[in-house]
Formats: sequence, C-alpha cells, structure tokens
Amino acid sequence: MKQAITKMGKEHFLSVMFLLGAFSCSWSQTQGFKMGLALEPNMAWMNSRDYEHITDGVRGHFGYQFMADIMFSETYAIGTGLHVFRTGSQVEYWEQTNQDSLSKVSRDFNNQYVELPLTFKMRTKEIGYSTYFGRFGAGLGLNTRREVDESRYVGYQRTDGWQPVDNPSIPAPDLEAGDHTKLFRASMIVGLGVERRIAGNSSLLVGVTYNSALFNTHKNVEVVKVDAAGVPRGLAEDNVLVTEMKGQDSILALSVGVVF
Repeated sequence: MKQAITKMGKEHFLSVMFLLGAFSCSWSQTQGFKMGLALEPNMAWMNSRDYEHITDGVRGHFGYQFMADIMFSETYAIGTGLHVFRTGSQVEYWEQTNQDSLSKVSRDFNNQYVELPLTFKMRTKEIGYSTYFGRFGAGLGLNTRREVDESRYVGYQRTDGWQPVDNPSIPAPDLEAGDHTKLFRASMIVGLGVERRIAGNSSLLVGVTYNSALFNTHKNVEVVKVDAAGVPRGLAEDNVLVTEMKGQDSILALSVGVVF
C-alpha cells in the first residue's frame, strides 16, 4: 500500500512539473513580468510515515524569497523565483545500538533549503486597489545546511533475554546530520494572498503558503518497530525488528513583501 502511494506521489509530482514546464516555455505569449521580495516567518513540523517513530512539536523559523511572475494575461501567471527557508522538528525512536542493547534516541533536526518553485498562479482583476491570488505547484530544494542535536539513553540490554535498564546516560555520538538527511527535497506548494497597490506598479504583498515534502526526507536511519504503547516489538521472543525511518517535513509560511 505504501509503495502504491509513493508511486502515485511520484507520478503526480512529475505530471505537475511537466505541465508547468510546458507553460513556462511559452515565452512568446507572455505579457510582462512582476518581481518581488518577501520575508517569511514560518512554522515547521515533521510527520511520521512509518508509525515507528514519533514527532514532537512545531518549530518557528525565518526565511525569505525572491519572486518572479511570468504574466500570460491579467489573471494568469507562472510563478518562480528563489526560496530560502528552514524546516525541522524533534523525532524520537528506538534504535538497536548493537546486538545487546536498545537505545531511546531523541534528535532535533534543523535543515535549511534553497528551493526553486514553479507554480501556476490565478489572480483576480484589481478590486479597489487590491488583487487577490491563489497558486499551486511544485518545488525542488537543495539542502544547504544540516544541524542536529541528539540525546539518547540505553533502555534495554540483553543478558538473560531483554531486560529494561534504569536510564543510564551515554554520550551522544559524533553525528553528521547530512548522513541522515537527503540532499534534495521535492515539494508540493499551495498558497493564497493579496497584493495592495501603493504606487504605479508597486504593491504590498501578504500571503500564506503551505509547503510539504512529497517524499521521505530521512536517509540511512533504522528504527526499531514498536507496539501501540511505544514498546519495542519482539522483546519476549528475542526477535527485535527494525525498519527504515520514513517521514516528511512541512512548513506554513507567512509572506510579507513588495511586488513591482
């Protein structure tokens, strides 16, 4: 089932990128450009797709964006530009440290991306001094900064079977976040907003954008399978099961800027 969903997601992403690319190649039909700059505070979180790890909390970050709209008419445009933003949150899971110990791991990810968005933008005609718009599309981001804070403790040790341990702390390993975060991030983008004309072709912009990764953002992370109570499976049978960590990050951003 998960493979089918992933396949559908990939096909949807490729279809959107193809259609938007076809529109953007129609340069001869353009009726001008609109450019802009915006500051973007955002809320970021991570989602678990494997149900073997949990995510905890929303993180506040700050980003910015250069925007360029290729106008095909007064009400339709292709939007692109350059988007710099941060994502990340805390994840918790069980890890088989070695053959005889299981550790409870808490990692706080903080990733920065530089993204190239490509969206289809629908605009109203000017109402008073305001123009309202909605947009949807996709983006491709490059991970340019990876940070992680980790804490862990040994929760179970195998002596005569698996036995719980009273939380002795052990040092966190020397961890490179890049070893556990994929370099590229494909995303779905949906947004809406308003432009308020202030002088000539210049407008103030306020908008809200939802940006969510389409595929797994983790790499080379194995987690121990757990039951509904969060306890590692297979302890009684001495048969601990592991699987690949699967999850996605998302942001909800507020854009405030100038368009000209």
